[in-house]
Amino acid sequence: MAEGGTWLIVGLALSLPFLLLALFGILWTIAYPVMLIWAVLFSTKKLNQQIADTTSREALLRDSLGRDPLTTIDGGYRTDITSSGIVWAGVVFGPSHWHLLIGYINNLIGGSIDTFQKVVSAGRAEAMQRLRESAIANGWDDVINVRIDTADMAPQGGQGGVKAVEVFAYGTGVKYG
Repeated sequence: MAEGGTWLIVGLALSLPFLLLALFGILWTIAYPVMLIWAVLFSTKKLNQQIADTTSREALLRDSLGRDPLTTIDGGYRTDITSSGIVWAGVVFGPSHWHLLIGYINNLIGGSIDTFQKVVSAGRAEAMQRLRESAIANGWDDVINVRIDTADMAPQGGQGGVKAVEVFAYGTGVKYG
């Protein structure tokens, strides 16, 4: 009897990985189509909502200050700068599976991939808005010489292609006397 129980335990231990793999396969077969349908229905709406939120935050800040605190010029027209320092903000934006599928199909046909342009544009707008908010929170009057950089983010092996874009905005915060 003890020998039969031992074989049962060994049999279960050896078959457990296969049972887990089968369970994962069944769950994935159900979950992936549900996730894709969810992305089709809601990803573009969510992206548009994020863009609208960024735009409204930008408008509120401009209305409260009466101007945009960011500029790409070097600030040479002002001589009353009392202090300065680096100001930066970053954001990572990535397309949904639905956006990736649309981009893949569009890439086969050729031409501009509007979906990706919208995602990167939303990332840039959010990074610039975060730069404005960071400058105001840290007490800077303006941010001069503003620059923006983007970098592709890919999986570790790099075989899966770009999955997200990091947008990094920075400039010199100045305080006027």
